[in-house]
Amino acid sequence: MNVKLNFWMDVATFTGFMIAMEPRSTGLTIHEWFTVAAVGTLVVHFVLHWDWFIRMTSRFFVKLFHSSRLNYLMSIAIFTGFVSIMVSGLMISEHFVPFLGFHPGARYGWKQIHELAANITLVLVAAHVALRWEWVKAAFIRLLVEPFRKTHKVDPVLLDEDGM
Repeated sequence: MNVKLNFWMDVATFTGFMIAMEPRSTGLTIHEWFTVAAVGTLVVHFVLHWDWFIRMTSRFFVKLFHSSRLNYLMSIAIFTGFVSIMVSGLMISEHFVPFLGFHPGARYGWKQIHELAANITLVLVAAHVALRWEWVKAAFIRLLVEPFRKTHKVDPVLLDEDGM
């Protein structure tokens, strides 16, 4: 996996999620259109990590480090969270879905699901970043600090096979 592409995709996905977590900061219309556009980022992120997912799935019960299993399960939970957020978001949409000509009915249950899924996914994303902090730090240094240094070292954390 290309560290530079992976790092910037992670930054874009994380930043987009943080912006989406506070719809009052942008207004509901922009929130809905922005998050629909952000689905593309999540799809690209998933496609870029597909080989990792298949590799971890095939090794899950065989020879996989404890942290790799946790990272794998966390990734599945985060994916499930984002799908829940997207589906429930479409069901409570007041601007995007009506623009397409659809008018979803009862929104109250869906709104609660949307808020719960968003809050749980936020905690999962924070835990995921914490679990991968060494990789995040090493990638940050490699991409944003080392270009300004005279000597270059490759951090072994960036070569970690079980990382995403």
